[in-house]
Amino acid sequence: MDLLLRFLEKTAWKMTPPEPYGTFHLVFWLTGLPIAFLAAFFLRKVSDKTDRRLLFSVGFVLLLAEAYKQLFYTFIVGGGEYQFDRIPFQLCSMPMYACLVLPFLREGKFRRALCTFTASFGFMGGFVSYFSPESMCLPYWTLTIHSFSWHMILVFIGLYLFFSGRAGVRFRDFLPAAGIYLSLCLVAFGINALCYNCPGADVNMFYVGPKPSPLVICRDIVARFGWAVNTVVYVTALTLCAFAFYSAYLLLRKAVRKRAEKRIRKKA
Repeated sequence: MDLLLRFLEKTAWKMTPPEPYGTFHLVFWLTGLPIAFLAAFFLRKVSDKTDRRLLFSVGFVLLLAEAYKQLFYTFIVGGGEYQFDRIPFQLCSMPMYACLVLPFLREGKFRRALCTFTASFGFMGGFVSYFSPESMCLPYWTLTIHSFSWHMILVFIGLYLFFSGRAGVRFRDFLPAAGIYLSLCLVAFGINALCYNCPGADVNMFYVGPKPSPLVICRDIVARFGWAVNTVVYVTALTLCAFAFYSAYLLLRKAVRKRAEKRIRKKA
């Protein structure tokens, strides 16, 4: 335990939180996006065996990073008391679990649905976070780098599942993915209710209440109409947003295929 505490203390490098759209944010974002895109593109044709190894490796790296964050918040930020608002059950945590589970699932409807959920909702969570990075700009170097890297990895996972065709390839394939999201929202609400008075800041997994949402726009809805109305609006908005990303992927996929078919016809 002493060794662990010393390690956490030595990595608790304080920093002035970077400004949203400042140098740190923009450099990380504009550098990470092309790297994630190229990595996903070049890995799109790997075998099923390599795919399973890749997903598990990414999931394991995320698990180690999450373990570090949990320990850091408990012993450095919380002074030895667990911070229940840091329970790893937010939307952006789900790709970690999916990457650890997917390698052990047989090909089938559930695996496809989980891939589609991870690609659409996971990619959306990682990508959109960079447009409002306030929660990623933290007073410690390790936590800030952790958060920025985590969300970029979500972008990579989503693009990889899209490019490799392991996510859904039809519009109706989105429905089971949306079902997974709604099911996870119910679990998240249960956690929030059970941990309502637990130590830490407001416990609000998936930001579905009953604690007020800290998110921009959502907090105004809560103040005026209450958390229940905000939950319906927020969950609906996220589902539609994920579907928009998924639709864009399907349309792009269709356009690329048509172009490839034209080339083949010309050569023939």
